[in-house]
Amino acid sequence: MNYEYLYALILLGLAGFITLAAGIKTDNKKILGGFTFIIMIVAFFIILFQVKNYSISSLNISSFDSYWALIFLVSIMVIIIPSMNDIKKRFDVYYAILLFTALSMIIAAFTYNLIILFISFEGVSIATYILTAYNKTKRNLEASLKYFMVSTVGTSFNIMGIAFFYLSTRTFNLNAITTIDFNRSLLLALVFITIGFGFKIAIFPMQQWAIDTYDGAPNSVSAFLSTGGKLVAYMILLKFLFLGFIPDYNYVFFFFAILAILTMTYGNLAALMENNLKRILAYSSIAQAGYMILVFALIGYSYYPAVLVSKEIFVKFAIASAMFYALAYIFMKAGPFIAMSLFKNDKVMIGDIAGLAKKSRYTALFLAIMLLSLAGVPLTGGFIAKYFLFFTLIIGNLWWLAVIAIINSAISIFYYFRIIIYSYRKEGDNDFNMAPGIKYSVIIMGLATLGLGVSFALYTYLVGIAII
Repeated sequence: MNYEYLYALILLGLAGFITLAAGIKTDNKKILGGFTFIIMIVAFFIILFQVKNYSISSLNISSFDSYWALIFLVSIMVIIIPSMNDIKKRFDVYYAILLFTALSMIIAAFTYNLIILFISFEGVSIATYILTAYNKTKRNLEASLKYFMVSTVGTSFNIMGIAFFYLSTRTFNLNAITTIDFNRSLLLALVFITIGFGFKIAIFPMQQWAIDTYDGAPNSVSAFLSTGGKLVAYMILLKFLFLGFIPDYNYVFFFFAILAILTMTYGNLAALMENNLKRILAYSSIAQAGYMILVFALIGYSYYPAVLVSKEIFVKFAIASAMFYALAYIFMKAGPFIAMSLFKNDKVMIGDIAGLAKKSRYTALFLAIMLLSLAGVPLTGGFIAKYFLFFTLIIGNLWWLAVIAIINSAISIFYYFRIIIYSYRKEGDNDFNMAPGIKYSVIIMGLATLGLGVSFALYTYLVGIAII
C-alpha cells in the first residue's frame, strides 16, 4: 500500500507540535516564522511530486485535488512573513495554528467523505476564530465574535445538509450521488450545504459578517480569511455541486446566476461608496465571490442544448476557470490586505494612502498592479482569470450574463483607480511602516500577479486536470 499521500500531513502535524515545543525556549519570530515557511515549502513539493490518481479509503489523490492542496498551502505561505509585523506575541502558538490549519485544508482537498470534509473545514474555521482575535484588541475580539456567531449558523446548515445527504444515500461519500436517483432529500441536502458554505464564501445576502471581520482582524489574518479561508468552502461547494447536480433540476443555474449577479453588484456598489480602505477591500472580496460563483451556474447550465461544445468540455472549461481564478485571487487579494500593514493606525481612510509612491515607488506600483488585476485590467492574472471565465459564459451562449459581469468589472475600476490615484498624490504626510517583510511581500505578490497575466499555458494544463 502506498502511504506517500500521508507524508505531507505527517510533516505538517509534527512541525506544529515542534513549533509549540520550541516556544518553551524562544519566541523569536524570525526563527519560528522561517521554520514554518520551510516546512510549508517542503510540504508543497511533496504534494507536487507525489503519486496522482490514487485512492484509499475516504481520500482521493488526483491532479485536481492536489492542485487545491497546493494553492491552500500558497494562501498560508503568503502571510507567514507579513505576520511578523502584525502579530505582537506568542509566535509559537500563531505559527503552530497556521501549520495545523494547513493540515486541515489539505485533508479537505483530498477527501470526498462529508464527515471528514466537515471536520477538516471546522478545524480551519476554529483556527480562524483564534487568529482573528489573536492580538486581543477590542477590534480583534469584536471581529472574532461576529465571525463566530455567523459561522455557527453556517455550521448548523451544513449539519442539516449532511443529515439529508445521508438519508438519501445511506453513505457520507460524495461519489454516491452519481449512483442513485435524485430525490427531495438530496435536493434539501444541496440547498442546506449551499447555504452553509455560502456563509463562509460571503455570498449575498450572507455577506455582512465579512465586512466587519476583515476590517477588525489583523491584516495578515484578513488576507488569509479573504483567500484561503474562503477558497476551502468554495472548493467543497464545487465538488458537491459538480457531483450532485442532476439535469432534471436545471433551475439550479438560475439560482446561482441570480446569486452571482446580486453578490458582485452589491460588493462593487458598496465599495464605490466606502472611504475606509480595508472595508473597500472587504467589499471587493464580496464582489470577487460573485464572479467565482458564476462557475456554479455554468455547471448547471452545461445540460442546456444552447451550449456550443459538448457537456464534458464545457464543464472542464468552467472548472478550469475556477481553478485559475482561485490561484490568481490569492495573490491579487492577499497583497492589498497585507499592504494595509504599511499604515501604523488601525483605521485607514483612503486619503491616508497619499504619498505612498513618494515613500516607496515600487510598493505603490505593485499594489496598483494587484488592484488593477482585481478589476480585470489586461496583462494581469485577474484579467486572464476573468477572460477564461467570460469566454466560458460566451461559448454557453450566456452573453447576457457575460455582459453583466463585464459591466460590474467596469464599475470596480472606479474605486480601484481611486485608491491608485490617491497613492500617487505627493501631498501625503503619512508615516508609513516600511518594514521589509511588508514591502517585499507586496512586491512579490505583485510580480506573481503579473506572471499569471501571461500564463495561458497554465489554463491549458488546468483544463486537462479539471475533472472531479
